[in-house]
Amino acid sequence: MTVDILSSLNKNGSGLNLRDLTASLVSAEIDPQKARQTERVDAATTQISALGEVRAQFGALSTAVDILRQNPILRANSGNDGVAVTITDPSKIASQTMSIGVQKVAQRQVMEFTGFTGLDQAVGAGTLQIAVGTWGEDALGAPEFTLNPDSTVRTLTIPTGATLSMLAETMNSIPGLQARVLDKGDGTFSLGVVSEMGAAAALNITVTETEPGLAAFDTNTTIETVQIQAAQDAEISVDGITVSRRTNVIDDLIPGARLDITAPEGTTTTVNFSRNIETARLNMEALVEQVNNTRNLLNELSARGVAGAESGALAGDRLIEKLKSDLTALIAAPIAGFGSEARRLSDFGVVTNRDGSLRVDQLRFERAFNQDPTGFDMIFTDRFSASDSRVTVGGAVGSSVEGGTFAFRRDVATGVATLDGSPVFRVPQATGEDQYFAFGGRLAGLNVTVPADLTETEVRYGKSFLTTMERLLDGALSSGANSISEREAQLNSRVTEATERLEQLDARAALLEKRYLSRFTAMETAIAGLKSTGTYLDNLVAQWNKSE
Repeated sequence: MTVDILSSLNKNGSGLNLRDLTASLVSAEIDPQKARQTERVDAATTQISALGEVRAQFGALSTAVDILRQNPILRANSGNDGVAVTITDPSKIASQTMSIGVQKVAQRQVMEFTGFTGLDQAVGAGTLQIAVGTWGEDALGAPEFTLNPDSTVRTLTIPTGATLSMLAETMNSIPGLQARVLDKGDGTFSLGVVSEMGAAAALNITVTETEPGLAAFDTNTTIETVQIQAAQDAEISVDGITVSRRTNVIDDLIPGARLDITAPEGTTTTVNFSRNIETARLNMEALVEQVNNTRNLLNELSARGVAGAESGALAGDRLIEKLKSDLTALIAAPIAGFGSEARRLSDFGVVTNRDGSLRVDQLRFERAFNQDPTGFDMIFTDRFSASDSRVTVGGAVGSSVEGGTFAFRRDVATGVATLDGSPVFRVPQATGEDQYFAFGGRLAGLNVTVPADLTETEVRYGKSFLTTMERLLDGALSSGANSISEREAQLNSRVTEATERLEQLDARAALLEKRYLSRFTAMETAIAGLKSTGTYLDNLVAQWNKSE
């Protein structure tokens, strides 16, 4: 309000309202500066709140991506939990149904040597020769052991004074064998010996004694009494065709899939692989909805306010403009590395409306799915593959690696190979194949298994739309450069700086008020003195005039 600074305080002074005059002078200097700092605080606070909305929406989009990953369109189903099926390489899976029968499950050989009185019982001395192979029957039906020619016969020397527990420890040092002493609970102890899985992993122990007792562990003559479970291979029928494998985890029977057999012998069930169009439709519509929500929020908050419209809280913000640009580029970008030519979202039935939003055109979507259901992996699922179907590609690569095709080259004579121009480490396999590991270069983390005669192939990394989007979201939600956190930190710093400046201005206002009042007090004192002198002189002149 308007202050009357000319109201009289006392007749001996200047007649001015000095306190109001002081307040007006201080306000004239300080208030405009405080208004500017307050405006900075209010603007930054509004922007921080708007960035919180962006963070929440990006979080919602990230959650949607996670949910879509947990709802794959390619599914493997088994009619029995004991015949579990897992997809390991979607590129090799075709839509199919097959009958799986469990004729035998793979087993380990289990032997029990009984009748011991304790862990510390002496077992004699001598040598044990432990061989790996197969137990069968000779022409007369008697047990017969056949050595596995690829195995190594191990010889253990058992010294004088060795105990049952010491024998178990010594046997445990042999690869492919487990030995332990068990308390039977009836006052006796047993030595249990277990082989690896599969018929060809059975054990045979040959004993040469130097002190009595050790012969009890010779299985050449006692196998029928000490063996409580024979080693055997799994036997599985696939659509009536019987195959055998050493273990119950079988990854080389159905291309691109793994079977885990726990069902009892005699179990028959159906396994099928399919890509579901309704799941694909729901996933695509959910993805498009979240992308639209995100773009709408970014557009609203960054609106420039033309033609009298109100500007968005983040109009002109460089981070928001970058996120809008990145999201638009992602939607239009080709998806490569899946073997076929690169495709875009528009190839899967996603169209752009006049207002820039996206929608799923049902007719185009159904046509794309019916023509190539495997192509929808480009949207939802990463894929490693190779141009040679005999090659298996696995592992993982860094998030910064773009999808594409990379050359694998190999010298068959030396085994030396490169992947994308970088050397890879070779590990020969028992199957005759070679597995190569990439420890350097941009494809570090990848492994490639190739047949012995392969010289070159193309290794493909199909980076799905979801994975590329995850990288964008992770960058925005991280604490690094061009992130929401970085921008929030900048704005919070601006609020702190402006708040400190407001505190400084309040302190300066108090100082100015004190300074003005001090000076005005001195002025009043001077004016009062002058007025007193003037009154004295007026009175003196008046007395002079009377005396005349």
